[in-house]
Amino acid sequence: MTTFSTNGIDMNISDIITRYAPIEGDRVRMSCPICGGVNTLTISKIDGKLLWNCYKASCDTKGVQEYSRSKNEIKSFLQKNYHSVNYYQNFVIPTQFTFFSTNSRVIYYLKKNNCMPAVEDKLVQVMYDPQQDRVVFMVKSDGVTYDAIGRSLKKDVKPKWYRYGKSNKLFTCGKNNTAILVEDAASACAVSHVATGVALMGTHMKDADLTFLKKFKEVKICLDPDATRKALDMQKYLAYIVNCNILRINDDLKYYNAEEIRQLVLNSN
Repeated sequence: MTTFSTNGIDMNISDIITRYAPIEGDRVRMSCPICGGVNTLTISKIDGKLLWNCYKASCDTKGVQEYSRSKNEIKSFLQKNYHSVNYYQNFVIPTQFTFFSTNSRVIYYLKKNNCMPAVEDKLVQVMYDPQQDRVVFMVKSDGVTYDAIGRSLKKDVKPKWYRYGKSNKLFTCGKNNTAILVEDAASACAVSHVATGVALMGTHMKDADLTFLKKFKEVKICLDPDATRKALDMQKYLAYIVNCNILRINDDLKYYNAEEIRQLVLNSN
């Protein structure tokens, strides 16, 4: 095993990971002792595991090992999950939300972005917010509504996407054991007849996200063409817990129809 010196003490990579490991659920970044890359090594404590990875392309330093939680970490973990469950379930659907079926602009948006098949097959609940003029995708799981995400129907309105609640729960659409990780809710709906669409909605990889993604047989990362670096970083991070690869596209995924998406997925295997 490779050894190096830190403050005059000979150490191996396992020693350094243990020494500088963060608290449960957190991540630290530091210079890699193997390749010397500045701030390229990340160390994370997630779900009872220590994970480390150097993001310098020429460095192969990475690994995962089990660790025993301390009493305080166990207590913090249980409290975090208890409050999360109750917090998510406290989301109240805003009273101004209405059904979208008579709103021609919402219907046009859903058809243009290939979301209507998911709506018709009841894979997603869509509503309309007349106050903000947004098409709203409800964030649900097992019949429980945890949040809502609205897309403005007006041009040049910021933010374009608006999260009504404060949860970090991912929007999902579909019942397939293969997941496609996409940028937004519309794209997640567009892929739902080929795979389960999972929308990041601007969030970073968090503990809850990783735990949720474990249930899939495989995950395909399909972000915008200009987000290649982001996709590569996600693949490195997710590879520890689930089989994943990058699905490369030339346009936003929601502009592809179901057959085009099916061919993209088949050709990526």
